[in-house]
Amino acid sequence: MEMDLIRTVLAGQAGVNDCKEALSEALRGIMVKALVDQMKEEVAALCGPHYHPAPEAAHRRAGSASGQFRLNGAEARFARPRVRRKQGREVWLKTYAAVRDAGQVQEEILRAVTSGVSTRDVRRVHPNGRGFSASEVSRHWAEGSSRYLEMLRGRDLRAEPLAILILDGIVLSGELVVIVALGVLGDGRKRMLDFEVGSAESYEVGRVLMERLDQRGVRFGGRPLCILDGSAALKRTVLARYPEAVVQRCLVHKERNLRGCLSRKDYPELNRLMNRLRRVQGAAAAREALGDLKRFVAGKNQKALASVEEAGEELIALHLLEAPSTLQVSLLSTNAVENPIRNFRAKTRRVTRWRPQSDMSERWTAYAMLTVEQGFHRIYGYHDLPVLLRALGWTEENMARVTGTVTPDQNRGDGTPQKDH
Repeated sequence: MEMDLIRTVLAGQAGVNDCKEALSEALRGIMVKALVDQMKEEVAALCGPHYHPAPEAAHRRAGSASGQFRLNGAEARFARPRVRRKQGREVWLKTYAAVRDAGQVQEEILRAVTSGVSTRDVRRVHPNGRGFSASEVSRHWAEGSSRYLEMLRGRDLRAEPLAILILDGIVLSGELVVIVALGVLGDGRKRMLDFEVGSAESYEVGRVLMERLDQRGVRFGGRPLCILDGSAALKRTVLARYPEAVVQRCLVHKERNLRGCLSRKDYPELNRLMNRLRRVQGAAAAREALGDLKRFVAGKNQKALASVEEAGEELIALHLLEAPSTLQVSLLSTNAVENPIRNFRAKTRRVTRWRPQSDMSERWTAYAMLTVEQGFHRIYGYHDLPVLLRALGWTEENMARVTGTVTPDQNRGDGTPQKDH
C-alpha cells in the first residue's frame, strides 16, 4: 500500500496530504533499514560474526523480537535482534534504546507513577510492553518530575497582587516537613506559590520560603491578610517580612487543640461555640462570641484557657476587619491548603522512604502542588472580596484591576473554565 502511494506521488497525481504521508512512509523505511543495520553491527561487536561467535565473548545471540519507534507521530515496527549475557538476562541494545522516543517513554512513565503505580509495576502497565526495571522507572521519574519543580518556581508572580497568604505545613516523615504557601488573588482565584522543605516547621525554613517569594516578585495590594495554622515559627516569619500583616489564626486547628484539653462530654458545647464564632459578623459580635468561648473553657481546663488566651484576637482578626460573613467560610481556616494536602497525600501514598539527601521531596511536592491546583475554584464568597480589600487598604489602582467582571477562563490559571465555589 505504501509503495502504491509513493508511486502515485511520483506520478504527480497526489495531493499535499498524500505527499506528506508518502514522505513520512519513505523516511520511516529509511530509518528502519539504517537502524537494523546499526543494531546488527552492535550485535556483532558483542557476540562476534554471525554463525562464528567469538569464544571469548560474554554475550550470545537470542533470536529476535518485535521492535518499534515513533517518527512524525506514527509507529514504525520491525524485527529487532536480541542479545543475552551467556550467564544472565537479556541486554538492551544501546542503538535501539537511543532511537526510542525518550520523551514519549518518559511521559508514559510519569503518567503511570503519578497515577499510583509503583516503580516495580510500571512494566506491567506500559503500553509498549517493555519490561522496565524499577531502577530505570525511578530514573525516568526523577528526570521527568524535575520539570514540575522548574514549572512551579519559574512562574511569574509579579503580574497580579495578592490579597491573602495562607501557610501550612506537611509532615512527610519524621525528618522532613514541607511548608506550603498558597495565595489568594483579589478576585478570589487561588494559586500555589511555593514551598520549602526542612527538618521542622521552623523559623529558618519559613524565612527561606519568604525570601524566595520576595525574590520571585510576590506583592500585596494592601496590608497582607495571613492565615496561619498556629505555628509560632510561621507567625514570626510572616511578621518579620510583613510587620503590618493581619494574622488570622486557623479555627480548625484551634478547635482541634482545645479538644485535646477537654473531656469528650464537653465536645458538643465546644463545637457549638466554635461554630458560633465562625458565623457571627462584625467586631462586636465576634468579641462577644470569643468571650463566651473563653468563659466556657475557663471552667473546664486551665490549659484550654491558656490556649484561647494565647491566640487572643487573632482568632477573630477577619471579624475585626468587618469582612462579610460569606468570606468566613474560606478565610477562618487553612482548609484552602489542608484540602490540597489531602490530595497531596493521595498522590504520594506509595512513597515509603523519603530521601533528605536528594531533591526527591521537592520534585514530589512540586508535582503535587501543580496537580491539585488544576482543580482549584475561587474562594467561597469571592463576590464580597472588595469589602475586605478596602479594609486592608488596597489602592484604587489595585482595586480597579479586580473589581471588574471576572471571565470564566480567569478562574483557573491554565485557561480551563471552572464553576464558582
